[in-house]
Amino acid sequence: MNPEVVVRPYRAGDRSAVRQICCDTADLGLPVERIFHDRDATADFLTRYYTDDEPQASWVAECGGRVVGYLTGCLDARRYRRWMATWIAPAVVARSVLRGALWRRQTWRLLSAWLATWRRGGFERRIPLAQYPAHVHINVREGFRGQGVARELLERFTAQVRAKGLQGIHASVREDNVPACRFFEQMGFVTLQRWPIMLPKAEALQLHHTVLYGKSLAR
Repeated sequence: MNPEVVVRPYRAGDRSAVRQICCDTADLGLPVERIFHDRDATADFLTRYYTDDEPQASWVAECGGRVVGYLTGCLDARRYRRWMATWIAPAVVARSVLRGALWRRQTWRLLSAWLATWRRGGFERRIPLAQYPAHVHINVREGFRGQGVARELLERFTAQVRAKGLQGIHASVREDNVPACRFFEQMGFVTLQRWPIMLPKAEALQLHHTVLYGKSLAR
């Protein structure tokens, strides 16, 4: 790994940096505005549970006092699902509507993509949580990718999961994110499932797929 980069546990002061990296890299390493205009809603939906409700399972990579990458982890995916469905997702939607999301054409295109995904069965996800109860997301800033930062972040989290005696970890990656897919495969993850997902692009909707990866830690 880059010797100038330090991987350490997440701290509350890292929250804004994690949210910024999340939005700057949300669409295959590119800014989220290509898909959705509301950065606060995106950051809340993708990071709030981890930074606010289970911060002890997250890690950051720091270089020169600046956060350049992060791993947001969860040790109990069932709790995450309940928390998202009950508290976080409804609040994110309500705040985004109050900020005028329904007046934006981009919002309706995204809703259309979600509806098309549902029609294709893309939300019928049966993740084997008994075998893979923990899950993980990793983002690294451009300029620090390919230097072993993601590997070190994942190794720290994996050690944490092992220490808790959990059976395994799962992660979902867009199939066209080839470097990310290759990374998880190199780290010992195997493909468990594959789901369709529709995303807006230009004036049409484009079909993609999400790959569910799992890594067993059972001895």
